Amino acid sequence: MSKAFSGTVGFISLGCQKNLVDSETMLGRLAEEGYVITADHEHADVVVINTCGFLEASRDESLDTIKRTVKLKANGDVQRVVVAGCMVGKYKDMLLDEVPQVDAMISVNDRETLSALLGDLRTSGELRQRITDPDERGTVYDDRGRFRLTPRHYAYLRISEGCDHTCSFCIIPQIRGKHRSKTPERILEEARELAADGAKELIIIAQDTTFYGLDLYGEKRIASLLRMLTREVDGVEWIRLMYAYPNQVTDTLVETMASEPKILPYIDMPLQHINTNVLKRMRRGGSRGMIEGWIERFRRAIPNFCLRSTFIAGFPGETKEEHQELVEWVKAGWVDRLGCFAYSPERESHSATLDGHLGDGERLDRQQAVMEAAQAALFKANEKLVGTRQRVLIDGPSQDERFPYAGRRYADAPEVDCQVFVASENPLKPGDFVEVKIEKTLGYDLLARVSA
Repeated sequence: MSKAFSGTVGFISLGCQKNLVDSETMLGRLAEEGYVITADHEHADVVVINTCGFLEASRDESLDTIKRTVKLKANGDVQRVVVAGCMVGKYKDMLLDEVPQVDAMISVNDRETLSALLGDLRTSGELRQRITDPDERGTVYDDRGRFRLTPRHYAYLRISEGCDHTCSFCIIPQIRGKHRSKTPERILEEARELAADGAKELIIIAQDTTFYGLDLYGEKRIASLLRMLTREVDGVEWIRLMYAYPNQVTDTLVETMASEPKILPYIDMPLQHINTNVLKRMRRGGSRGMIEGWIERFRRAIPNFCLRSTFIAGFPGETKEEHQELVEWVKAGWVDRLGCFAYSPERESHSATLDGHLGDGERLDRQQAVMEAAQAALFKANEKLVGTRQRVLIDGPSQDERFPYAGRRYADAPEVDCQVFVASENPLKPGDFVEVKIEKTLGYDLLARVSA
């Protein structure tokens, strides 16, 4: 027999940082309405699962999580199971077939109505659905009042919704709709709120941050937005730019990053490939020459510039020569941090219709080759850091008693990049900036001691 409803909500957030911001925003609204947020998902009255639908692997993870949660409902441990996020709008029918036990579904475009939906569930056992087509809604959402899931000292600041690009492998525009920029005024309010809540690092995110402002002003204004944030948000020391699109980078952006000390000499720019023919099949536009030209401009203008990127291995039609070109390019050290994914065939993407699909094993082998090349280049670069002094932002405790604090350099974003494990004679806390001397490399990560 299920327990009485007391207003506790457990929240499981899956997928990317944009999804995390959605989760924090929904949780903030629920907290304002008096719901009690609990980390004990196995005994909450309501469990909300914010799903990711980008790739087959992420959908499988979401579906497995939903199935485990409805088992808790069957055992009487939870009362209601709500499925939210990217999977709902695109894969509603599949979800209903696979897990008919869910009590409600709410699409990413209806996230601000979650509180009302939970109110309905208190009094009714009928399936509730709030699912709006992304382009029908066309809303730019307010992310103020978030219930933070990250540590207090860093936060993700979303500057726009949706995407206008037509990359052949991607279905994000079908899920999240067209690009819509937030106004600078709203972004500034959100940034100040996050800073007041303790954020010393703001991580700028969107589907394409470099596209910012085009729909509002007829021109891209990411550079002016970054300048505004550096000058008008007190308490923030690091501003990190993620999800930049190579075709949208401008000289003004390079100059702004070079001239503003708070903007880290770091950019996350998903390149996906370096071979020009593969880029054309991906509908990415541009060329190897264009990409290398921008990287050279960044490195000339910005000392110690760090480039993070992502790549796809085994894209349909990728020849052995095209794959090897990517491997050699990565070995040459053009990119400082990277992730590589084996191509995932998405049925509703244009790339699914292309000729030359490779087998699973070949795609995975090619992914492994790219990652091994990246590892070798990174390990070599980290060796050069031994003996140098670096500024580190402390994230929290580590698992090493000799170096009990974990932190990051400017070149490392949370969760996806490297760490620095720090020894200190004085206690440190999350959000502290310290000057350290690098003593040793562990390959990906570094050991350091606070400088005397």
